[in-house]
Amino acid sequence: MRKYMKVGLAAMMVLGLAGCGGKTEEKDILAKIKDKGYIVVGTSPDYAPNEFYVDKDGKQEVVGSDIELAKEIAKEIGVEMKLETSDFNTVITNVQAGIADLGIAGFAWTEEREKSVKFSESYSQNSDEDEGWQGLIVRKDMASKFKTLEDVKKANLKIAAQAGSIQYEMATHLTDKKNIVSLGETNACAAELSVGGIDAFVCSSTQAKAMEKVYNNIKLLPKNNFNLDPNNKYAQVCTIMVKDDSSNSLKEVVDKVIKNSKENGNLSKWSSDAKKLLPFEVKPDSEDEE
Repeated sequence: MRKYMKVGLAAMMVLGLAGCGGKTEEKDILAKIKDKGYIVVGTSPDYAPNEFYVDKDGKQEVVGSDIELAKEIAKEIGVEMKLETSDFNTVITNVQAGIADLGIAGFAWTEEREKSVKFSESYSQNSDEDEGWQGLIVRKDMASKFKTLEDVKKANLKIAAQAGSIQYEMATHLTDKKNIVSLGETNACAAELSVGGIDAFVCSSTQAKAMEKVYNNIKLLPKNNFNLDPNNKYAQVCTIMVKDDSSNSLKEVVDKVIKNSKENGNLSKWSSDAKKLLPFEVKPDSEDEE
């Protein structure tokens, strides 16, 4: 994830300040959510099968395994869930600004993020047999030029990655930083690649399958030689992030829901159900490689 990796369900909370006369009182974020009767969940719906759009009766609806988890959190709190959609980077900004109470968009764990947020209980959605690997997608007319990752590095390509994602970090190991293009959505990366604006972009294998269905002139390089995370450093492990101790009560609820969802099999079910909604079939890796 931004994601097939150690990724995260991001929830950064803004302190509620009340009172006057020089005294500042904090109101617990969970209490605020209960008071208003709903939780606003920020997401970037361009990362299947975690969060993505489907057409239902002519309307675009956000679905995915992360969305089901967010619904379960809202249910546990006893409130409704409302989605605030944006590009990936803006999800964090919206939570920090109080526009969203919680963010869930397949956020990757990084040491840098851990300096400013706290992580909840982690959870895994995909088994080892599932796709979940990080790859590089190029135009078909360029694919034959690359036999190994070293070929890619020597070519010093113009490579795109989603802004703020772990894929951006991966791209820094493939080309000069000045050649990296940061874009808000994976769809934008695919569009730029298709028209020749970039030479390649880093994405998960599942994302690549979706992009290949939209743009018939792009291609995911095979896993055998182009897996950017061979040691599973960024395995499909999701975790929630909270800003500080003022959010501990919400974090406790999220931890409880994650724990219960592991034990009762919901996490696996939500992932399986989400894949059935994808506009393409998820096949074993061996069937995709050439």
